[in-house]
Amino acid sequence: MIREVEKGHTLLVKGPTRVTLLNGKLEIFGKLITPPKERTKEGEEEREYHEEKGVLIIPAGTSYPLYCVEKCKFEIFSSNLDENLMEVDENTISDSWIEIKDKILSFIKKNTDKKPIKIMVLGISSGKTTILKYLANNFLREGLKGGYLDTDLGQQFIYIPTTINIGEISEPLVSGDNIHPEETIFIGATFPKGNFKFILPKESKNLIEKFKQNHEDADFILIDTDGWIKTENGIIYKNFFIKTVDPDIIIVFYDETVEELIKIVEEASQKKERKIFKITELNKYYFEKNKDERRFIRQSLFSKHFASFRKIVLPLDDIKFVKKEYDKEKDEIIEIELDLEELIKLPYHYVITALLTENSELINMALLFNINAEPEKSYILIYSDIPYKEQVKIKKILIGSLRLSTKGNHQGYLYL
Repeated sequence: MIREVEKGHTLLVKGPTRVTLLNGKLEIFGKLITPPKERTKEGEEEREYHEEKGVLIIPAGTSYPLYCVEKCKFEIFSSNLDENLMEVDENTISDSWIEIKDKILSFIKKNTDKKPIKIMVLGISSGKTTILKYLANNFLREGLKGGYLDTDLGQQFIYIPTTINIGEISEPLVSGDNIHPEETIFIGATFPKGNFKFILPKESKNLIEKFKQNHEDADFILIDTDGWIKTENGIIYKNFFIKTVDPDIIIVFYDETVEELIKIVEEASQKKERKIFKITELNKYYFEKNKDERRFIRQSLFSKHFASFRKIVLPLDDIKFVKKEYDKEKDEIIEIELDLEELIKLPYHYVITALLTENSELINMALLFNINAEPEKSYILIYSDIPYKEQVKIKKILIGSLRLSTKGNHQGYLYL
């Protein structure tokens, strides 16, 4: 299908859809895209911010706003054009987002002694990742350097669910394919339940510190968060997260009907030098994923990651099975060795795990199939793609709580 869209209009495209820009110029999440034939007319510096082939692949369960800076002509392939396309006569990036972007840019440039500026987004489910992509792309266009910390266990943008990740923003962000994790921390769940609500913030702080050491010239770090707010534990978790990570700026998708959110913002406002921006208007074009769509995306991420996995037998030998706990008195994360006999009694089969070195450094992920602790023939059967030279480094297996099939389908939980 060939479709033309007027200048100043936005074409909202749901996936799965393939869009090729034939003529014109568009902006998506602050990133400029032109057709390949027009790029030779532009400077090298500006070309860095254009899609290489003028082609956008919109995955299922997502929606991209294609804002036409100039009149655009598209070639579109989709299974359902009527449902997946909607044209509106305005920019779906609101004036408040543009104003916030401009103020944060000014703040970063004026506070070079504080860099990297930590910018956290907070809300239930109103476009947190979208506004961070918008900020990242505009920051890049201003020549700034920075990183992206993804702490949403269930809807990871950078890597797979059950982990938190940080990576350098080296190119404009449209999808997770545009950024790669430099450091990964395995949590083992898709929800920060129990002690995870303390472990996740502490590990997030560790990732930020490592990133700062490796990127001394970084101007900013964007911090994506999950939407767990509407419970007393949600308040405890978010307050502890903000206290631990200590963001300089918080962008809040504010809802006066959510009492828990109001309490969290009030607590965050106690630090006077912290800037808080509230987005109060509803985004009428926001694409809200339902539970089935979120589950499908999560399963797809697992399935993609597991595609190269195979069954591997490891000698049990001196490999320890461990879990993470949070010591409130010492305010630190600790490792606890699990009793092997007790673990075998539990439904541990297909539980997601992390393979670690003696120093608890992450080697790879795996699904744990079977543990044979018989004295004459003790071994562990896992599902992973870890090469032999890495297998010999495994000294610990960190047990998660999520049980999955080899295709990424949810199989239940393991409660330790």
